[in-house]
Amino acid sequence: MEKGKLVKISYNGYVNGKLFDTTDEELAKKEGIYSPTMIYGPVTVSVGSGMLVPGLDEALLEMEVGEERELELPPEKAFGKRDPSKVKIVSIKEFKKHKVNPVVGMPITIDGNVGKVASVNGGRVLVDFNHELAGKPVKYVLKVEEVVEEPEEIVKELIKLYMPRTNTDDVKIKLTKNTATINLPENTVFMKNLQMIKMAIANEIIKRLGVEKVSFVDTFLKKKEEKNEEKKE
Repeated sequence: MEKGKLVKISYNGYVNGKLFDTTDEELAKKEGIYSPTMIYGPVTVSVGSGMLVPGLDEALLEMEVGEERELELPPEKAFGKRDPSKVKIVSIKEFKKHKVNPVVGMPITIDGNVGKVASVNGGRVLVDFNHELAGKPVKYVLKVEEVVEEPEEIVKELIKLYMPRTNTDDVKIKLTKNTATINLPENTVFMKNLQMIKMAIANEIIKRLGVEKVSFVDTFLKKKEEKNEEKKE
């Protein structure tokens, strides 16, 4: 598979024989890891671009459409080796300052770093900033479902990639030889870092489709209440 290609993949990830991640909703429910906030189904990735753990990225470069592989990945090809320097002692006063009562297993973000409370002992809290699967070998069953090649589909999949909660059925796309115009639904306007996301999508479209200009159109519709008020008058 060529580096940089957009492909749709499905996968199941296992650690010690137990499923920890999957794109299969039914399997997630069956194995007791289903989350209503997760978006299930094949996911779109750019081959060899660091969007996956290293072992999966490398495997994709060697795979073809429709191919499925079972991959045993050592820690350095998965979520990395455990780094003792990422285990920090934090004063319980810091937690109290923010009115937080630390308990073992609690996820916590400090200075932008996400970790988990490993232990609470007196006035000291041990926080582990390693990935929870760091240091563990994992197994993946990986399948390449499809290569995304049609220009409009490339735009839609890029929007899914950068704006996963956006329903692309509500996105209108117009492509010409030199331009791409994207009409986004109204509910995207409050999205965090929207301008940076638009810039990233635009750069990808320019690179992949060779257009010279990408325009985003935000559409705002009159509310039903306002229409009803006008009728009453």
